[in-house]
Amino acid sequence: MKIATATGVVPELGPLTKLVNAFTDKQGEIVAAGISSPLDWEPLTAFLEADQFKRVGAYLEVFDWPQYREFLTSWAAGGTRFEFTIFHMTEVGNAVFQEIEERHHRGAEFIRKNVIAVYRFNDRKKLIHLDIYEQAQDSGRWIKEAAQTAVAAAPTT
Repeated sequence: MKIATATGVVPELGPLTKLVNAFTDKQGEIVAAGISSPLDWEPLTAFLEADQFKRVGAYLEVFDWPQYREFLTSWAAGGTRFEFTIFHMTEVGNAVFQEIEERHHRGAEFIRKNVIAVYRFNDRKKLIHLDIYEQAQDSGRWIKEAAQTAVAAAPTT
């Protein structure tokens, strides 16, 4: 095991933090444009290695890139509006730890949760792994259903 340490704070964003910000900005643009298909998420492939990508969610669901696109499509369906506030970002080694407050709006439903997203990159600075950890009183029925649907649709190996 390798242990990465951070011993200082700098006033400028690191290169991987800039990539995370660009990735989340692009997600916001895609949602704002409207989602009609999992293929709508393809602009995100500029930031990741699609054939290596894994996302582990708050319910321990594991998605590859096609499954993650399915999940995002279900999550965004029905006019979901999403926003977040960044509390802290820490870049160490090949990882960025993003601490945020998420706010999900869908119809009359409103969900607020604290999230730590861990983005891991390969040597080519492409996203290969995304872990989501959350604190919430209510994670949102439609969010859980989107995760369950994507998991159920996954091919068994």
